[in-house]
Amino acid sequence: MRILLDQAVHDHRNAGNNALLLAALKRLRCFWPEAKFEVISIAPHLCRLLLPGTYPVSPDNIGGAVAAPGRFQQLMPRQVWSLLLESREMIRNRTGITVSAGQLHSLLSSLLKQGTKHAAQNDALKSSLSAAPEHYDLVTAKNAGGYPGLAAYHLYVASGGGYMCDDDKRFLIPVFDRLAAAVANGVPTVMVSQGVGPLDDPELVARAKQVLPFVDFIMIREERVARPILDAIGVPRDKVLMTGDDAIELAYNAHKKELGQGIGLSLRIAHYTAVDEEHVNRIRPVLHRVASRFRAELVAAPIDVNEADMTYIEAVMKGYSKVSKNWRKYEFPEDIIRRVGRCRVMVSGTFHGAVFALGQGIPVVALSKSVYQTIKAAGLAAEFGESGCQVIDVSDVNLEKRLEEALNFAWSSAVDLRPRLMRNAKRQIDLGNDAYTKIFDMVEGNSGISTGGASNY
Repeated sequence: MRILLDQAVHDHRNAGNNALLLAALKRLRCFWPEAKFEVISIAPHLCRLLLPGTYPVSPDNIGGAVAAPGRFQQLMPRQVWSLLLESREMIRNRTGITVSAGQLHSLLSSLLKQGTKHAAQNDALKSSLSAAPEHYDLVTAKNAGGYPGLAAYHLYVASGGGYMCDDDKRFLIPVFDRLAAAVANGVPTVMVSQGVGPLDDPELVARAKQVLPFVDFIMIREERVARPILDAIGVPRDKVLMTGDDAIELAYNAHKKELGQGIGLSLRIAHYTAVDEEHVNRIRPVLHRVASRFRAELVAAPIDVNEADMTYIEAVMKGYSKVSKNWRKYEFPEDIIRRVGRCRVMVSGTFHGAVFALGQGIPVVALSKSVYQTIKAAGLAAEFGESGCQVIDVSDVNLEKRLEEALNFAWSSAVDLRPRLMRNAKRQIDLGNDAYTKIFDMVEGNSGISTGGASNY
């Protein structure tokens, strides 16, 4: 059996997206342990590193033959591969030189064949830097004639994310194209752990009305905004299932018996958040003051490499003596989740920074400004409770006062809030597992739901 996972954003540089892929993969493997799981990816080595046992496929080779991991990658421990990719990132940042996958293979070959480890590493690194870079991980995605290769799969899964919105149009249109191709070829199609909205762009709305009603299941991570939008698009109500965010289960399974004593920090400055450096400068003194009062460390939880989350987190931490952060860019989702688990309170301007905390029963103060971010934060507040997930608009003229009050409340109430947060996390996990059971039943032909639709395309 071949199952294709499509995250829409295929570079594996966002820990939230990686957590969603990992969670979907774990759940699907419970039903089909022997299946071949293929993941659309433009960074195949990161894909194999973060999602062990999967087969990355480039967006322009969907359905084609997929090679198994190379001998050296199979021999190298996961942590070694991680360090090599981190080294490649540092080289690219400092010199502008991209070390390709082929050059990494050459480096590993030298390491394995030569007896003196450090000498071999130096020689191989010099050789790789002198060669012309091959942009192996920067494959240009293209619509390969309607994706005929999708017919080779037994299940197409659009994995979780917040890309069903106007701001992610460049990612969403290709997902709609692949969904349409899968439906046209009679392949069962599901969208899991979906954040929906705002969706007002006329082209996106028109395309959504053409495609989404024919998808077998759409699993949403909150009810308040997502369901009315899908109702308006014409998606049958029985195809839309509330599940919460798939990554909640990863966080829940990692929770510790006792709350930590840190204040977690996750920030995002990007056009779609409308948060800028002025807001960072306003929240810095408040966080330092509150953290000092409670003798808490500030714990970094960056989510996205492309958006340079860590840069802005460090800007907030600057000048505070007790901080916890990691120099690595490509952290495993489970590592970030464990670090968040050291906290008593989470301050988050990112969706998955908040999810990684709430799933462990840690109250969140969610920072937002744009409609996009506010919808996401409000969705979490609706599912976990507004006292456990307080949403603050960073453009509020009383931001400093409101933030300090929210932090004081979250810190003093954390122990009392935790049981309810954990119950709400477990409720969403159960909904998610029930929904994945429906996927299994549908694929195996037991649900009575038609997986066709080819005549409509």
